[in-house]
Amino acid sequence: MYKLLLVSDQEDVLDAFSQVDNWGYNGFHQPHIRHDLDGAKEGLQRHHVDGIAFALDDAQEKKLFEYLREKYPLLSIMEPGRSVEEVRAHLYSLRQVLNHLRADFSSDIYDEQEMFIRARRHLFRSLLSGRNMTCRQLSQEMLMLRSRMDPDKPCVLMSLERSASEEDWLMGHWNERDHLLERALFQSFGGDLRGMHVLPLVTEDGSIWVLAGSIRGEEVPENVTQTLDACVRDGIQHAEEYRGLRLKVGEMRIYPNLYALCTDYQA
Repeated sequence: MYKLLLVSDQEDVLDAFSQVDNWGYNGFHQPHIRHDLDGAKEGLQRHHVDGIAFALDDAQEKKLFEYLREKYPLLSIMEPGRSVEEVRAHLYSLRQVLNHLRADFSSDIYDEQEMFIRARRHLFRSLLSGRNMTCRQLSQEMLMLRSRMDPDKPCVLMSLERSASEEDWLMGHWNERDHLLERALFQSFGGDLRGMHVLPLVTEDGSIWVLAGSIRGEEVPENVTQTLDACVRDGIQHAEEYRGLRLKVGEMRIYPNLYALCTDYQA
């Protein structure tokens, strides 16, 4: 069973958690509870936990989030919930994420950081593949998977195209398990770029996308789209020269935020 730390001084949150019966049925031990920032730090240092939920005043939450970013970047964050029904729903979602992060991939060996990376790619790949994902679900899963992208900030989506004559060759060489094509493209031009995180993704139908999301707490310059376009073009040229991948830049779309890609988004 998984272990959870709850940090809150808010009566409705504490009451909602107290109403959860049979924690083991939900896949968790009864949570450790602390009531402020100092208590959260003490609890994290004293106990091994698999996830944390917190509801404090804005100032303490901001400091705790920064502390977790610096000291515990691989600790899943769960929304606290203010009713017993919400808490149970959030526990279920967290358990699903933790099960995925700790899945047995047989002979493949991945450390914890690699598992988080794989899970985040799966999340965004599913989003672009047309998964029926709400804004709330996206926000929750990004928190639990510790994504550095800010879902409230603008993002850019770019398509990469291949000619019909090259499709069979490309898919025959690169459409393999563990998404080797994604890895090859990430090595060519993925990563952080002037306040954005650039993530190449191959969706279920074989479409190739580049998702660039704003990084939390960083400023994005106005000309970032031109910078991104140049970076991707240089990257696919490198991929052709050294890996035999022949691609070209297609359409580029700018969205007001990542939520705009969700099914229930309303401008």
